[in-house]
Amino acid sequence: MDKENSCTIGLGSNTPDREYQIKNAIEHICSYLHKCAVSSVYESAACNGKDKPYLNAVIHGTTSHDYDSVIKYLKDWESECGRNEISSAEGVIPIDLDLVIWDEHIMRPKDFERHYFNLGYRELLVNGAYENM
Repeated sequence: MDKENSCTIGLGSNTPDREYQIKNAIEHICSYLHKCAVSSVYESAACNGKDKPYLNAVIHGTTSHDYDSVIKYLKDWESECGRNEISSAEGVIPIDLDLVIWDEHIMRPKDFERHYFNLGYRELLVNGAYENM
């Protein structure tokens, strides 16, 4: 049996169709992960103080895929949803998917400390998503 790796992913979108983008990303990611737990979807201000507000969520689950494969899967989905260098430079983010925690290691410390990640992460903690993983 393959080793199951735990992962926690932060999601964000600030486009006019952000509700659709988040819902679609949640479905896509949960079809890829096992034991998928999803936080509520919530709004947060852009960190730079000037871009449009984001909808965010956090997903936790397990996978038999390796770290690099999961990153590629997430970045390919971002591209498929229309994220590119131009949209990012303009502050228009159809979907942002960040693998913040991998096998209990914080891979993106700045994201881990941000309010937009912590709100969903703490909700998942309280709801027991990290027990028996």
